[in-house]
Amino acid sequence: MDLVDFLRARLAKDEQVARACSGAAWAAAPAGTVRLDGGGEPGGEPGFVASAENASYAEHIARHDPSRVLQDVAARRQLVDDCEKHAWIIAQGRAAPEQQAAQAVREQALRLLALPYAHHPDYREEWRA
Repeated sequence: MDLVDFLRARLAKDEQVARACSGAAWAAAPAGTVRLDGGGEPGGEPGFVASAENASYAEHIARHDPSRVLQDVAARRQLVDDCEKHAWIIAQGRAAPEQQAAQAVREQALRLLALPYAHHPDYREEWRA
């Protein structure tokens, strides 16, 4: 498994987990709880998501709701796709030195994108940025 395959697999898992959650926005509520805004239904009651130790923890959980994760996955996929496209161009032997330098920067960005997954058993230390 190369770095691109590794990232695609992790992003697919992040997307799968986020899609399994409600599509409703999450909001921190008093007493350190996180609730669905409106329960996902027009005029619906806010549904319970989680209980946190304090309001700061609840706010952190709410800020990382499934819709934000899905947006993050989409953005990261675009970066992976761009790097892969330019790697293909370079492999065809049609890249100027400045394009090769730009690709080195893209590849460093992929290594940085992989860092949050360093705990995963498929992560390779050679990818560490």
